[in-house]
This record gives sequence, structure tokens and C-alpha cells, in this order.
Amino acid sequence: MKGSLSLSVKFFFVVLLFAVFFSYAMFQGGFVSWFLFYSFLPIIVYMFLLLVYPISNWAVTRRISKHIVQASDNVTVEIEINRRFAFPLYYCIVEEYFPATLQKKDTNRLKFQNMDQPDILQEKRVVKRVSFPWFKRKWKYEYTLENVPRGEHMLGAFRIRTGDFFGFIKKEHIYSTSSRLLVFPYAREISFREKVNSFEEGSAASYNINAKHTNIVTGVREYMPGDRFSWIDWKTTAKKNTVMTKEFEQEKSSNIVLILDAVRFQGQSQIAFEGSIEVAGSLIEFLKNKSSQLTFIGLGEERVFFPSQEDPGKNALKQNYLAKVQPGGSRPFSKQLEQEIRNIPQGLVAMLVVNNFSKETIKPLERLKRKSKKVMVFVIKSSAKLTEEDKRMIHQLSAGGVSVNVITEDKLLQQKLEVSS
Repeated sequence: MKGSLSLSVKFFFVVLLFAVFFSYAMFQGGFVSWFLFYSFLPIIVYMFLLLVYPISNWAVTRRISKHIVQASDNVTVEIEINRRFAFPLYYCIVEEYFPATLQKKDTNRLKFQNMDQPDILQEKRVVKRVSFPWFKRKWKYEYTLENVPRGEHMLGAFRIRTGDFFGFIKKEHIYSTSSRLLVFPYAREISFREKVNSFEEGSAASYNINAKHTNIVTGVREYMPGDRFSWIDWKTTAKKNTVMTKEFEQEKSSNIVLILDAVRFQGQSQIAFEGSIEVAGSLIEFLKNKSSQLTFIGLGEERVFFPSQEDPGKNALKQNYLAKVQPGGSRPFSKQLEQEIRNIPQGLVAMLVVNNFSKETIKPLERLKRKSKKVMVFVIKSSAKLTEEDKRMIHQLSAGGVSVNVITEDKLLQQKLEVSS
């Protein structure tokens, strides 16, 4: 209704303009009046033709250089316009509409300098590109999305505007073309530093996180085509005067459960949450390379569970979850963890990545330690928000055999994360 009314008003304006110049020429007469009429006649005709020229049937395509990227990467977007009839257009403006998920930026590790100022990463993205197509049937626009943040972003509609020379007639149309952009968390290297004194009372710590679990030797046999050179047992080969290779039995890999705290809480820093996602992703990649059997659990608005299966598809699902997850849920993390502990079997290595380190979490962690081979907690928190109460709780857990790593902005600013096990 509004569009029809606007078209009627513009049509009435063109007719009125024609009537004014024609009436002036008819009643005034003479060379000057008719000269003005015929001088403005092409402009009036062009305005009329532009008024009836459709811009809603153009073939418009959006192309993204990369549909899957890492946080803080740059993405090039190209918009191509094709039309069948080369009607002369003085100008054409393309304006992109960005979703709320793209109204912020990710500055890689530098974002952790402002861990207590999450609003500093808010960025209103506005992209307008103008061209002068005239009689062109095909033309393109290009722009770059810089410092894209983690998440799943859906680029939807964009607006095309054009008009006449004087701005009397303006036309616009909104094109809906969906384009999906998936941004994974920034990947970084992580290393574990073994504690020199890692003995609990009455028993010794038997798990080494840096050990790569592969195979154990059970015997020797004669060399067969396809055996690796490194499998040759040179001592036995020398004794028997024939090439002998080691026989292996698959060693049972260590079972590890990784739990991510994705629960929203009052005063939460979005940048700290991004840090916890990066740490969780780095742990997953590290443990995958160590041939560990990893079970991943995300606790937040909903519970997600990825069992320990050597399936590339499952690894892709974990990465997709880390790309999309946002803090949410009203049930405290301590309550969800308490329930989750009941389902965790004995003898596992448990790792937890948390933002909210509260006294309600102490008891579930102590209970988890009693049934686990080892418990490691990674607390992502700004150094300014690290209170004396937090330090007391960390000391209490450490005394009980729980390894607590406080990862502040100083560590997150480093390319390589170094934590203790």
C-alpha cells in the first residue's frame, strides 16, 4: 500500500512538471518558453521511463571468498548485478544489511588487552558502494569484512537504490540472498608443563599428559613387506641373522573427559568467554594429536555430548559447536556439573574449562577428584577480577590434588599457551 502510494505521488509529480512547462510554453509563447519546454522534455521523459522501469527483476548474486574461516580473519564479499535491458542509470547504490552477530569484531589475541571492556569490540558495520552503470548490463561491487568474530553469520538482504540526475525520482528494492559464514575460534598451540612434585599422599601421579599413547611391543617376528623401517629390532636381527621386526599390541588410550562451562552469569565478560572457547578448542586439538580417547561435554543453555569416537565427522561436530555456542541457560554450572558427575565413570582424566569460579563449584570438583585419575581446571578470568576468595579456593583445590590453571589476559596474549598438569 505504501509503495503504491509513493509511486502514485511520483507519477503525479512527473505529470505536473510536464503540465507546468507545457502550459508555460502555450500561454507565454515565443522562442524562450518553447526552448525551455523542449530542453526539459528529455529529462521529463527520462523521469517517466525511470518511474516505470523495474529494478526488482535483476539477477543479483552474492559471493563470499571463504565460507569457513577462523576468528579475526578477513573475508571478501562480491555482489554481482545482471539485468536484461540496458536502461541508462545515472547511479546505483548497494547497501548491505548485517546481522547482529557481525556487529562486533575480533582482533585476535589483542582483544584480551580489554578483557574488562567487552563493549570496545562492538563495531557497527555499514557498507555502501556506489557506481555509475549507465548502459552497463553487468557490474560488480566488492568489499571486505575485516576481523570477523566467532559464530555462525547469515548474510541476508541488501538494498539497491537508484534515481534520476536531480534526485526527484528515487527507486529502491531489497533483495534477499542468503549467504552463510561459519567462523571457528582462533586456534593456538598449547603445551603442558609437568609439575616436578606431583605426588599425592600414598600414591604417585601416573598420568603424563604429554605422553603419546600408541602401541606397546609384545614380541618380534620376521620382516614382512609393508613393515616400517623404525619397527626393525636390530638386536634380534643381529642374533638371528635375519631381519626381525617388533610385534605390537594396541595400547588402550587414556580416556579423557573435557567439560566446557557455557552458562551465562551476572557480570560475565564476553571476551573471557571467547578465551574459554579458544582454550577448549586448543585442548581438543592437542589431545587429538596425542591419540587420547576424548569425550567432550558442553554445559549451558543445553547439554551437548560428543562421545570418544575416532570419527572425523565427530571432530567436525565439536568444531561446529565451538563456533556457534554462546553463553546461556539459567541453571548454575555447579548444579549441572553435580548431575554430570554421576554419569562419569571411574578412572578418567577430567578437564574443565570455566569462567565462573565460585565456592559452589568446590564440592563437585572434590567429588570428581575422588573418582578420577586426575582433574585439571582451567579458569579464564581477568587478573583484575581475581579476588582473594578465588585464590583461597584455588589453594584449597590444589591441596586436594586438583590442578588449577588460572589463565589471565597475560597468558591469552601469548601465541602459545603454557599450562601445568
